[in-house]
Amino acid sequence: MTPFDQAFYPKEMQMLKIFLPFLPAPMQKLMAIYIKWTELKYTIDYFNRNPPMQKPVEIGDLMNCMKELLPPQEQAQMEQFADIFENMDLYREMFEGFSAAASPEKEEESL
Repeated sequence: MTPFDQAFYPKEMQMLKIFLPFLPAPMQKLMAIYIKWTELKYTIDYFNRNPPMQKPVEIGDLMNCMKELLPPQEQAQMEQFADIFENMDLYREMFEGFSAAASPEKEEESL
């Protein structure tokens, strides 16, 4: 289940998805189509009531969300990339602080 499924679809829909493989084989196809059709209706209704809003793109957050879908080895790689991006932001802030601190001295020297 995706976070979208968990947040916006009723528990009954989630339970139908769980029960689907346990239904008699001839019913599975029809039930899967019914589930997808109902999900589409819920999604359309949701976006009609709530206009979409874009979340700010933070690379580390994006990678953390994606890693849940990956096998363990690729999750470790994704964590390394997230750490790199997190440290890049830290280094950028640090260097901006240094350059801001150095700027007034340069102005005083030119006077």
